[in-house]
Amino acid sequence: MFTLPGYTIGDAWFVVNDGVAHCFFCTSPPPDADWHWDIGHAVSRDLVHWEYVGLALERGAGESWDSQTLSTGSVLAWNGRFWMAYSALRRNENPPTRKVHRVGLAVSDDLYAWTKYQHNPVNERDPRLYERLGPVHKAYSQWRDPFLFLAGDRLYQYVCACSKSPDRHRRGTVGLTTSRDMRTWRVEPPLHVDPIATELEVPQVYRIGGRYYLLFCTSTDRLLPAFKRRFPGHRFRNANFSMVGTSPLGPFRLHGTGEVLPPDAPVQPYASRLVRWQGQWMLLGTANIGGTRFICDPIPVVATATGILTARSAPP
Repeated sequence: MFTLPGYTIGDAWFVVNDGVAHCFFCTSPPPDADWHWDIGHAVSRDLVHWEYVGLALERGAGESWDSQTLSTGSVLAWNGRFWMAYSALRRNENPPTRKVHRVGLAVSDDLYAWTKYQHNPVNERDPRLYERLGPVHKAYSQWRDPFLFLAGDRLYQYVCACSKSPDRHRRGTVGLTTSRDMRTWRVEPPLHVDPIATELEVPQVYRIGGRYYLLFCTSTDRLLPAFKRRFPGHRFRNANFSMVGTSPLGPFRLHGTGEVLPPDAPVQPYASRLVRWQGQWMLLGTANIGGTRFICDPIPVVATATGILTARSAPP
């Protein structure tokens, strides 16, 4: 596992290049770390032992668009370079929980030295399609946690979003923008996903074996009551979930509870990612035990017809 003494670790995202795993993660000295994130960088050759190599990106100066906090992102190798999409907030713009999330880019040739794109931010929500705030108790801003995905010659960016659907049960969704050049993005209607929660945090899409898998996380207070009633007696907790689709746009269907890890798993990471490592899919995420946040050791998972499951709980 990976810890950073003296600093809090938040959500993390990963990329493997030339046999080296690179972990990028939100980090800040406590207290109140959640509103003062920079993006740290660590490397590993086994997904267990990590070497911290410093900050990849820092908050912007003054009252620039990313001056309050940087937030969850992703990295994609495209057109001979590495591109990082990340969300961020501006200092002194509304109370913290009601700030406006926007998405920007940074680019690197080696995964170590990063340069922010000079025309950031590159996209934000379209008010005709998406709400600014979700209906949760903290009313978090929607349009965050960008995940980059390439299909053919089209780039997709998925974000945690709240739609303006007349069906309130379907407002917690995955927002979408598309691009062909990484710099110019078009905001599209949301994906069609089965209703499960008021927020689908850290959404990701993976193509595995001809299927497309939507991986996301959500907390118990965000789960829809109608969804929880379908599983009487089940012990829900803050967890990672998956849905299955037939294209990068879905529709994405939920099978059973959709939970990736069983309730008795010894470590329950949140905001987890899939990492392809030595021919095996691994799940890594941020866990919290005794008030200490850390990147967990890799958990083997498999892609099945009903979703992403731990290798030990998947049907034979």
